[in-house]
Amino acid sequence: MTARDRRALLVGGATVLAAVMASRVAPWGIGRAVAAEQDLRERASLLARARADLADAPLLRDSAGVLTRAVVGLAPKLLSGDTPVEALADLSGRLTLAASRNQAKLERTDQLTDSLVAGRLRRVRVRTALESDIRGVMGFLRAIELGDAVLSIEDVRIVAADPNSGEQVPEILRVEVTVTGWFLAHREKGKGKGET
Repeated sequence: MTARDRRALLVGGATVLAAVMASRVAPWGIGRAVAAEQDLRERASLLARARADLADAPLLRDSAGVLTRAVVGLAPKLLSGDTPVEALADLSGRLTLAASRNQAKLERTDQLTDSLVAGRLRRVRVRTALESDIRGVMGFLRAIELGDAVLSIEDVRIVAADPNSGEQVPEILRVEVTVTGWFLAHREKGKGKGET
């Protein structure tokens, strides 16, 4: 083998090795480098978000305190009881008291299904039927709206019981009212401290 043949073999071997490196190893290496760079960017972004969240931690504690004070301030405006049955009993009692104070005859109070929930706050609804004159009806509605608890009147239907009654007799009105109120549900057992 001559020197020229050796050189041709070395050049040919180097060319084949360079071709293999260019076609197989280089793309793999570039792909790994790009993936590593993307992973590094994601980790840097996650670290930046974690640092920002940690910087905001005192603000979150302050917000939790404000929210807690707001719920405590809301407590007197809620129905008493921590179950739907107890809240419905309180709501029925308030409606009965409003009716009796305004000379209205409370005929019935029917529970309506309601699934509206906001955290631990739950809503209860009742449909009440009563009879009274116009003053009694207005006093009853005013007592509901202006009472201690925040009650909402959703629907009112007023019908004259006897539209042909004489002018000397006060007109008796039949009223059906849908009233809603909110209560704070009992915390479920087995939940963690941070969960509601």
